[in-house]
Amino acid sequence: MKRLVMKFGGTSVATLEKMKQVCQLILRKKEQYDDLVVVVSAMGKTTDNLLKQAYQVSERPVAREVDVLLSSGELISASLLALHLNHLGQTAESFTGFQAGFRTRGSHRKSKIEDLDPSQIEAALNRGEIAVVAGFQGMNKEGEITTLGRGGSDTSAVALAAKLGAQCEIYTDVDGIYSADPRIRPQAKKISRINYEELVEMAHQGARVIEARSVELAAKYQVPLYIALNTGDIEGTYVSSFFDNTVKKKDVNMENFKLTNVSAIENILLVSIQGVPNLSFESSKCFTELAAAGVNVDILNQVIVDQDNSAFSFTSDMESKADIIEVLDRMKIKYRFVENLNKVSIIGSAMRNQVGVAAKAFNVFIEQNVPFYMVSTSDISISYVVKAEDRDKIINALADVFGL
Repeated sequence: MKRLVMKFGGTSVATLEKMKQVCQLILRKKEQYDDLVVVVSAMGKTTDNLLKQAYQVSERPVAREVDVLLSSGELISASLLALHLNHLGQTAESFTGFQAGFRTRGSHRKSKIEDLDPSQIEAALNRGEIAVVAGFQGMNKEGEITTLGRGGSDTSAVALAAKLGAQCEIYTDVDGIYSADPRIRPQAKKISRINYEELVEMAHQGARVIEARSVELAAKYQVPLYIALNTGDIEGTYVSSFFDNTVKKKDVNMENFKLTNVSAIENILLVSIQGVPNLSFESSKCFTELAAAGVNVDILNQVIVDQDNSAFSFTSDMESKADIIEVLDRMKIKYRFVENLNKVSIIGSAMRNQVGVAAKAFNVFIEQNVPFYMVSTSDISISYVVKAEDRDKIINALADVFGL
């Protein structure tokens, strides 16, 4: 039995006209698959607008009520899409996240999927219906509606595909994954195939095509992913294990490891703390307090000046600035901010398999006379924190050197 989960982002269903166009693609896919599930995001900027309204009525809106409010956006998309499919003669039924079987845990607006019981979805599929699911949401054990955070609809789609034994196709307003953001580098190359590991790293380092959690979930359950334009008429990007049955042996050069992508994250906040005594105690307490406040610490650098004097710096996002100030002021720690920076990352399997990648990258910064505040590395990436005005220049220079 051939099963497919299709996911459409907010731009794909932003208007009723776009929604009607999406329905035509859905009907074409229904001719190819026995069972079809469609996961949708809220229409256009609905989520942002709802969140803005929440802050207009309250400076510190209650998280529970915000989740109830935000979840309504996906419900509107799902019901409208199901209505139009029925109008076109294809029986379809819409489902809330709870009805679709999503059980969640964790805090509001940042919950995780605890379990998924798609029995109601299975029943609809057995009746020959298309199941249209509101993404981004579920219900916790207390019976509260919770949302999965930014990009949560991607995670909803992959989780359903994993449970249903289906393939998963993510449709967006771009026609696949590129070696760099085409808005910054018009000559960026479209990637026809990529493996889970590289795509996870790209998503974590700023590529906005798909949410990182969803790729990690796909890798865990070996869900084949396909990312393409929402018209369905342009070949997109296939995502799977590096070597799988869909890759022809003649297409694989066993030693031809290349860099895959250069990505960037905006609105980085650099926090510098100096003159901290007894670093082992103070830093531990500091980061424990920051974590309790929901602050995500990304790059961390610490320097022991002498036995009684240490310094450390870390990066976070600008949205966390107020929480960071509250924690550090409460702990009476002196600090300094550098705001609105960018993190630029080069990503690819060549990082671990070829000598000289780091040397080339550092040389680019020297040649372009671009300073960086911090640098970090992973197994397959190198990331640099730079001024916002240097982002486009350094992305294009790195792409030139590495052929991206």
